[in-house]
Order: sequence, then C-alpha cells, then structure tokens
Amino acid sequence: MNDHPETLGETTIDPVNSLKLFTLGCTALVICVLLAWWRSPITDPVQLAAGLAILVLGCVPGLQWAKHRRPWFPCFEISTLICVVFYAVPLLSLTEGLKNYPDWVLEMSGLLVVGYLGTAVLVFNSIRNPRSAPHWATVKLLPDQINRYLPAGLLINTLYIYLDRFTTLIPYEFLGSIRALCFGLGIITTFIFACEWGRGRLGRGSKQFFVFFLVVQVLLMFSHLYLINGISLLILTAIGYTTTRRRLPWIPIVICLPVIAILHNGKDEMRAIYWKTGKEMPPIASLPIFFMQWTEYGLQENPEQDAPDIATNLANRASLLQMICMSVEQVPALRPHLDGESYIDIPAQVIPRFLWPEKPSSLMSNVRLALYFNLVDPLNPYETSIAFGLISESYVNFGIFGVLMMGALTGLGFKHLALRSVGVPLFSAIGIFMILLTAWSFQAEQVLATWLSSLFQASAISIGVPLLWKKFFGDI
Repeated sequence: MNDHPETLGETTIDPVNSLKLFTLGCTALVICVLLAWWRSPITDPVQLAAGLAILVLGCVPGLQWAKHRRPWFPCFEISTLICVVFYAVPLLSLTEGLKNYPDWVLEMSGLLVVGYLGTAVLVFNSIRNPRSAPHWATVKLLPDQINRYLPAGLLINTLYIYLDRFTTLIPYEFLGSIRALCFGLGIITTFIFACEWGRGRLGRGSKQFFVFFLVVQVLLMFSHLYLINGISLLILTAIGYTTTRRRLPWIPIVICLPVIAILHNGKDEMRAIYWKTGKEMPPIASLPIFFMQWTEYGLQENPEQDAPDIATNLANRASLLQMICMSVEQVPALRPHLDGESYIDIPAQVIPRFLWPEKPSSLMSNVRLALYFNLVDPLNPYETSIAFGLISESYVNFGIFGVLMMGALTGLGFKHLALRSVGVPLFSAIGIFMILLTAWSFQAEQVLATWLSSLFQASAISIGVPLLWKKFFGDI
C-alpha cells in the first residue's frame, strides 16, 4: 500500500468522473420519478406528491455532492439517500403494512418525512462558514506509515467476528468495549482500503488480500441469518471507493446484487429451520454446506410469489414509514407524547459497562417505545427488536416540532463536521470520526440512543485511545 500522507479534501477529484456520476444520478432520478408516477398504486394526490418529494429530497444532496465536487466524505448525503429506501419506496409502492391506514394518516406521515428532509437539506445548504475545528481535532494521531498496518485491522476484525459468532470466549462485561474496538477498527481499515483502491494506490496483492477478507467477514456475518450487517459493510466499501474515484464499482455491484437477492429469497426457509425448530446453528466447518443449502432455497421458485411480489416484499421489510403511520394514528389521539422519555438513557451511554455493570442498555429506548405501543411481551421485552427510526421516535416524543428539530439538528451537525473536516489529516480525530460517521449515516432504523451509543463506543476506542496516547506518550 502507498504510504503517501493523506488529508481530507486534498485528494485530486476527477472533474470528468464527477460530471459522469452527477449525470448518471440525474438520469436515474428522472427515470425513478417517471416510473413512480406511472406505476404507483397510490390514487391520493397528496400521498403521491409526498412520496415523490421524499424521492427527490433524498437524492438532491448526493447530486450536489457530485456536481460541485465536494471534498468531504458524503455522510449527510448518504443519510438522506437512505430515506428513499426506508420511506419513499414503501409509500410509492403502497406496501402491505400501509394499506390498512386511512388516507389522512398516510398523507401526514409522508409530509412528516418531507418536513424532516426539507429542513435537514435547507439547514445543511444554509451553513457555509462555521468556526474552524479545535486544534486537538486536527492534529494527526497516527503516522502516515500506519497504512502498512491496515491489513492487521482486517485480520483483527475478522478474528473478532469469528469469536463472537462461533465461541463464548469474550466475557459479557467486556463485550461492548471489545465490539467497539474491533468494529471501529474494522470500519476504518475497510473504508481506507476502499479509498486507496479508488485512488489507484493498491497493488494486485493488496487488492486480493482485501477482497478475500472482506468476503470472509461478510459470509461470517451472513451466517447469523441476518443480511443487514454484511450488506452494510459492502455498502461502506462501495462508498469509500466512490468517494475517491467518483465512479460506481459496477462489477462488484453486478456480482453482489444477484447473490444477495438469492440469499434474501431463501432466508425465510433457513430461519424456519434454525430458528423456529431451535436447531443449533452450524459450526464454521459446516458453513459451505450451510450456504449451499441456503442457495438452493433461494433459487427455488415459489408459485405464490412472482417477481413483483418479491420486490414488494423487499419494500415491506425495508419500510420504516409504517412506524410513522402507527405513531401518527395513535399519538396524541390515543397515547400522549413521551416528551423526551425515550432519550433519557443517552447520557448514561458514555460510561463503559465494566465501570458500571448495571448501566442501562442503549436498547432500553427501543424497549420503551415497543412497550409504549404494546408491540412486545412485557415479560420478555428484549426478545423482539422493533425498528422505529429517528423520525418516528422524534414524533412520538415531541410531535411535528420534534421531527423538524431532528431534521434541523441533522443538517446542522453534519454540515459543521463536513466543513471542518476539509483539509485536515485523514488520521486526525475529525478525519477518523468522519469515516465512522459515514458508516453510521445509513443506520436509519435505529433509535437515537442506540445510534449514539454505538457511534460513541467506536469513537472512544478509535479516537479516544490515540488521543490519550499522544497526550501522555507523544506520537505513536
């Protein structure tokens, strides 16, 4: 790998590739808008307008990023683009989870997302000259030669995934800290590897090493019968490459999409075998047979499910809009606003669990919301995890004002960080944080406490430890 020193925003951005990426994005957006207008089953004009507005507002920041060759990592741009998947697609396709709600609920829910995105985009674009980042955040924490040791980061994270998935060697009281260390290290090394590939600085051997361990990590994550974590890692890799290359990695996309579609199609059968019957998950030596069986189920034709139904099923599973609809229908008509109750456990998350063994879990916020809506068994509330998302949580707490404030804070926070990251060393506190934030920006299904807690844990290890080392022992 190349040991050339890196700074955010100083990498040469190819204007031709940026223009091509912008043109491709605009073309795709126009086609999607026309298809949605033509094929959407929605008859209510307000609902259709809201769905199209979410689609456009979600894509605009990314198009601006490409058009203006903005140098920062596209954290905000990804977070708005993800809203298209979680909110616009379910609304425009009118998924099963939405059909039982009255028109006024769907209209209000769609307009809430439009309000969130509109406020976020408006605030983000209105901020141009924030204060400079503090000195400690711009000082290089790691030497440029750390690139030589990035392969060790992949090895460590791969080992952690194996130990966490197939053994009980990691003590529970240290699980959160170790997860934060390894997950943060894995995210940073994966992202930098992808960026270096985009810059054309990886040799053939480094590319093969990276691809091998990336595939191993994804397969180990998939072996839980959860696809989201592995898909997130693949998306992060694509983001790192596209950020520096300003070009989509078409070959990996063409390879990965059919594989993921097949696994998704066979996921229910595999879960029925291993989850509903209580069958023990296979050991690592049996994973080839496990994935062969999974692939066979994924390739089987289901006479009750044709191609359009599969697409609808994907939209159903990705939908967070139905949580907003449920909130709008019941709050405040049937249930009062929580007035911030789901946020009260956020301050406690800064204390490591080994210092406070009885520390409230970040999942408590999710549990409170699930109990509030009677979605889980009160005697065993942790058995089922409900994806609420930041928008529905903010509405349940503070109504429309909460949604608009969440949008404003999102735009404000992301823009200040983005502008302050330009030109600073990649291995500074703010540079490392931007890498982490890029990974966290597409986790829209989490509630705020869980989102902040996991980001804080990864930041404490990835940034806090090098900062303390530099303060007390000097440069690494």
